[in-house]
Amino acid sequence: MTTENIALGSLQTTVQANAGFSTAGGLAVLAGNAAPAGSTNVDGVRSFGAGAFSGVAGFGGPNDGNGIFGLAGSSAGNGVLGFAPGATDARPNTAAGVKGVGGNEPGVRGHSTDGVGVFGRSVNFHGVYGEAVDSSNGSAGVFGEAFGNGPAVWGRSRSSASLVGVHGQCDGPAGSTGVFGTHAGPSAGIGVFGFGGLDSGTGVLGEAGQVGVFGRAGVGPGVEGDSRDNTGVIGRATAAGNPNPGVVGSATNGYGVFGFSQNSNGIAGQSGAAAAGCVGFAGAAGGYGIYGGIAAQGGYAGGFVGPVLVVGDFTVSGGAKNAAVPHPDGSHRLLYCQESPEPWFEDFGRASLVGGKAQVKLDPDFAAVVKADDYHVFPVPEGDSSGLYVSSRSPTGFEVREQKGGASSLTFSYRVVARRKDIPGPRLEKVKLPNPIKELVKPPDPPKPPDVEKLRERLKPPATRTEN
Repeated sequence: MTTENIALGSLQTTVQANAGFSTAGGLAVLAGNAAPAGSTNVDGVRSFGAGAFSGVAGFGGPNDGNGIFGLAGSSAGNGVLGFAPGATDARPNTAAGVKGVGGNEPGVRGHSTDGVGVFGRSVNFHGVYGEAVDSSNGSAGVFGEAFGNGPAVWGRSRSSASLVGVHGQCDGPAGSTGVFGTHAGPSAGIGVFGFGGLDSGTGVLGEAGQVGVFGRAGVGPGVEGDSRDNTGVIGRATAAGNPNPGVVGSATNGYGVFGFSQNSNGIAGQSGAAAAGCVGFAGAAGGYGIYGGIAAQGGYAGGFVGPVLVVGDFTVSGGAKNAAVPHPDGSHRLLYCQESPEPWFEDFGRASLVGGKAQVKLDPDFAAVVKADDYHVFPVPEGDSSGLYVSSRSPTGFEVREQKGGASSLTFSYRVVARRKDIPGPRLEKVKLPNPIKELVKPPDPPKPPDVEKLRERLKPPATRTEN
């Protein structure tokens, strides 16, 4: 009795040449129900095709029969095993371990009651590879369909070094999609859902040279972020020289960015350097860089805690400019600003008459910011006199004398009023107020986020199995 060892890649098959085999016509058939004596791993049928013909060809009967039927002898065996020693091309279009060809039906169909319908495994390449040749009808290279509650296609990476469970790649023109998900059901659904773990990980991560993640919707939000215990949406512009904002909002007729909080601040901004926490610019005449209103009576359109700087005109319409001063009774009392039809600055002081006259110098800092060539002085005696008057004025000071040639010596107080020098300040200048901004309206509430718990329950992975 002789044996023949045939090496097929990693498979080692021993074909018994004698003792119970018939080898006529290139076909070796094991006679009987058991292997020959001394043999353990022997093929029941071994056939070698000539040229381009098949080693084994099977044709099913007219009543839906099977062309080839394979039955595994144990739970670790294979019903049908195919091996192609030379299939190494990245697009396997010739050799294959098992190849199925169908006209209008699937080329390969797998069916299982409790296991995997079709299972593919590769040591150094793709476990399952699908290719759609006709690109005109939108056919898919790999198509999955589920009639129960499970996913139609499931990808899982079990290696600790692997990062991707499902990978999609598109080599088409600009605008093509590597992974595309659509929900075609009658009610609201989700095209693509990503889950990154309960307390860590990322549900969906997008990375690109232009837009990492892009969302588009018809009547709902294009992109929505919800978080149970953290921030709903975060935008970052990370490069040190990147001048772009972390988040940009744009709208045609509504708010570009809207913030609403039930129990805290709607929008908050903070700068880590010597810059503004919140900046607003008016893009057209009559517009507002920053506008605040009240949505309920009793509220405040704005509030500042700390110094406030205004560069430009400050106009108050329909109200007063007040100072809220603490009162000994514990309350605050309002004191109103003194208004004038022209931009006047004032200074106050006290001086003394000696022999009925006094020379008073203007404060140099005060004189530097007013029109010192023309100003008003109001002296008030602080004792009995014949009265006081201003006898002369100069850009640096003025002289006060006692009326009727008096020669009294006493103290007096004075008030100096002069026009502001750095602005024109026309008298009772007319001003046209901008139109008030349209009523502040809270946008409609966004749609409720998906029930993640239900989705997680539905998207449980199928039971894993170990293949030899």
